[in-house]
Amino acid sequence: MTKWMAKLLINSNRRSQAKLEKERMQNGRGELFAEGLISRYDLPYRSDDRPQHTLDVISPEGEGRLPVIIEVHGGGYIACDKRINLLHCRAFAQMGFRVVNVNYTLVPEGDFFCMLQELADVVRWVADHAGEYGFDTSRVYLSGDSAGGHLVLLYCMKQGNAKMREFFGVQLPPLQIRAAAPTCPAYTFEYRSDTSNRMMNLLRSLVFPHGASRELLDMLDVTRLIPQSEFPPLFITTTPGDGLLYAPDLVLEQALAASGREYCFRSYESRGNTLDHVFNVLYPEYPESADANRDIAEFFLAHT
Repeated sequence: MTKWMAKLLINSNRRSQAKLEKERMQNGRGELFAEGLISRYDLPYRSDDRPQHTLDVISPEGEGRLPVIIEVHGGGYIACDKRINLLHCRAFAQMGFRVVNVNYTLVPEGDFFCMLQELADVVRWVADHAGEYGFDTSRVYLSGDSAGGHLVLLYCMKQGNAKMREFFGVQLPPLQIRAAAPTCPAYTFEYRSDTSNRMMNLLRSLVFPHGASRELLDMLDVTRLIPQSEFPPLFITTTPGDGLLYAPDLVLEQALAASGREYCFRSYESRGNTLDHVFNVLYPEYPESADANRDIAEFFLAHT
């Protein structure tokens, strides 16, 4: 795929995602879960005035230190921004968390080296601003969906893998992530033949239009990293209705089971609503989503 063709497809995808997000927030949905919350938008976590380096802090009203969830949006590494996760962040804030909703630099403007350093910078920002925003830095958790779930998994692996830290050159802050919740996560660019599909193959060609080294692909494959890494407890959310990543995530679950590490793999069945890819993030008002998000919150609070 030529660079020109890749750019054309990425821009088309971004326009499509923006249209879908506008439609999703119609009919008053933009006001869901807003009561009793204080929101501060577009705070810089780097001093370069780039919108990619901004975050939101969404909190319950009142003072005091509260546990923190850092939320990482999806979008196939090439599209979307933090606004798509706003309702999910509010749902967590309603449960007593201070939620940090982050932007990062998408492909092709950025790459995985860039994105993982940005996520580390967000964690450092939380540590540096704990007093100002009431962050309990002994209880900091990661939440991410789809591509954002992949970034969350990579950060967790990197936290306990010196080889990864050296390869990516990422400077981690001393603040430790206590648990993480990837929702319908991607976890590799080399899905097994029985779980691959055209969309994932196209995505790989967009993210790596000129190919990727063997070492980089290995460093992005969470199933390869699991045996080599120390990582915090993980809560994986999925649904059989996820036509994109449900089958691959069953492979991820097998790797976690073989590792003997602490994790929870929870698949949610429909009780009347259409549950698709990242259902609990996009439609947190569904009863099934409320169950999933409450389970994630309880899992987090059990790990301090």
